[in-house]
Amino acid sequence: MNIDSRQIQAGHCFVALQGERSHGLDFLESVLVKFAEQPALILTDQAPSVAQKAQLAQYPHVVFRVVEGLKECLAELASWFYDQPSRRIKVIGITGTNGKTSTAFYTAQLLNGLGFSTALMGTLGNGIFKQGQLDALASTLNTTPDVVTVQRLLATFVAKEVDYVVMEVSSHALVLGRVAGVAFDVVALTQVTRDHLDFHGSIESYHQAKQTLFTDYPARIKVVNAGDTVGQKIVKRLASKENEDSLWRYEIQANRTQYNMGATPEILPKLLCDSVQLTPKGMSLSLRVCALRRGGGEIQDTVFIPLLGAFNAENMVCALSIILASYPESERAECWRKLTLQLPQLQAVKGRMQPIALPSNSPTVIVDFAHSPDALQQVLLAAKQHLAPSSGGKLWAVFGCGGDRDQGKRPLMAEVAESFSDHVMVTSDNPRFEALEQIMAQIMTGFKAPNDILVEPNRTKAIQQVLALSGAEDVVLIAGKGHENYQEINGIKIPFQDEKVVLNWMQ
Repeated sequence: MNIDSRQIQAGHCFVALQGERSHGLDFLESVLVKFAEQPALILTDQAPSVAQKAQLAQYPHVVFRVVEGLKECLAELASWFYDQPSRRIKVIGITGTNGKTSTAFYTAQLLNGLGFSTALMGTLGNGIFKQGQLDALASTLNTTPDVVTVQRLLATFVAKEVDYVVMEVSSHALVLGRVAGVAFDVVALTQVTRDHLDFHGSIESYHQAKQTLFTDYPARIKVVNAGDTVGQKIVKRLASKENEDSLWRYEIQANRTQYNMGATPEILPKLLCDSVQLTPKGMSLSLRVCALRRGGGEIQDTVFIPLLGAFNAENMVCALSIILASYPESERAECWRKLTLQLPQLQAVKGRMQPIALPSNSPTVIVDFAHSPDALQQVLLAAKQHLAPSSGGKLWAVFGCGGDRDQGKRPLMAEVAESFSDHVMVTSDNPRFEALEQIMAQIMTGFKAPNDILVEPNRTKAIQQVLALSGAEDVVLIAGKGHENYQEINGIKIPFQDEKVVLNWMQ
C-alpha cells in the first residue's frame, strides 16, 4: 500500500488522495504503467474523469474503487492491511520542539546496549539502528512519514524481529494523523518552545498539538519533562492515583520545594538530575532514580557522559527515563546498573555537537552542523561552557557560509562568531556555483575588528592551522558542515569531512 505515486511498484495498492498541491489521480497514467499486467488495486476518494476512465479501460486487471471518507479511515485501513504491526512490536514515540533526534539516537544506543534489536524512524532516517552505521538508514523527506508508510515500516520491522522502534513524532504528524492507528508502548516529551507557526497558526495551537500525543493516543507509559511548561500542563491533566504507574516525570535541577506541600506523589518527578557539571570532555550528572519500588527507595548516582552541550543533559535524562519507565519496578535497579556501564561510551549524533576522540593533550574539538546565526550562537554558548574555569582556555570558531543561499546572514554569522568566541577562522563551506571570494568578503563586513580574524579559503588548511595554534585547554568548534561528507564546488561534490581532517592532522 502506498500514497506516493513515485514509489509505486507492481503489485502495490495505490491510495490516491488530495495532497498539498495535487490529487493522487493526477498521476494515474504513470501508476498504471508501473502496474503493467499484474493484478493491482487503486483506492481513491474521488470519481475518475472521462480521460481517466479511458486510461483505466486499458488496464482491466486493475481494480479501481472510490471509497467515501477514505482519508478519515486510512489510518485504520493501513493498520488492518499490515496486520496491526504496532501491537506486535514496542513503539516509542518522542515529540518536542528540540531534542527529538538526539533523544531518539541516545535511546536507540542504550537499548542496543541492553541487547535489544532497535529501529529508528525520524530525521536521521528509517531503518534498523546499528552503531556507527547511520548511513545504512533510508533517508526520509519528513521527520514522521505519512500514515501508510508508518504502518508499512512497522510491519517491515516486525518481520525482521526488531524489539523496539524509536520514532520521532512531529507536530505536523500529530495534526495530519500520520501516527493515527499506532499503539505506542512509550510516548515521551523533550521540551516545547516556539516553532512551525506558519502551519499551526498560533503558539497555543502548536503546544496543543504536542499534548495530543499524551491525551489522544494509546500508550502504556507516558514520559514527561516536568520542567517544561507544556509538560506541566500534561502532568496536571493526567496525574492521578490511577496513572501512578503509567505517568513518569523527569526534571533537570529539580527542587522538590517548588511543589506544594499538599501535592500528591503522582506529580513528583521519578528521575531527578540535581546538578550538571560540564568539563572539556563531557558532563557529569548527579541523578536520583526515585521509582524503584512502591513505598520509597531510590538510587543516587553520579555518572559521566561524553556529550557536549548542557542541553544534552535534558535529552539524556529523557532517554534514560524512557528505558527505566518501560521496565517493571522490580527490574529497574538492575536496568540502571547496566545503563551506567554504557553511559561513558555513549556517542553523540554525528555532526551535532560531536566531539572528536583525540589524545588527552589535544584541544577539545567539536563538529556541528550550525549554519545560521542563531544556531551558531547556540553552539558557541554551549561549547564555551565546557572550558575549564581556571585553565585560561580559549574558544575557537571555524566557519564559512554556503553559496547560492541567503547572503544576508553572512555578516550576521561574523558578528555572532566575533561576539561569542575568542578566536575566529573564516573559511569555505559549500561555495556551490558562487565565487568563494565574494562569499568571504560579505562575511568579513560583519566583523568589528577584521584585522584580528584569521582567513583561509581552503577548509582543510584552515582547520589544520587552527589545530596548530590551539592549546590543550582550548575548545575548537568547526561549524557549518557537521555530518556532511563532501564539499560542493561548481556543481561537483568533492569528498570532504571535517572529522577526517582533524583525525588525519592528529595522526
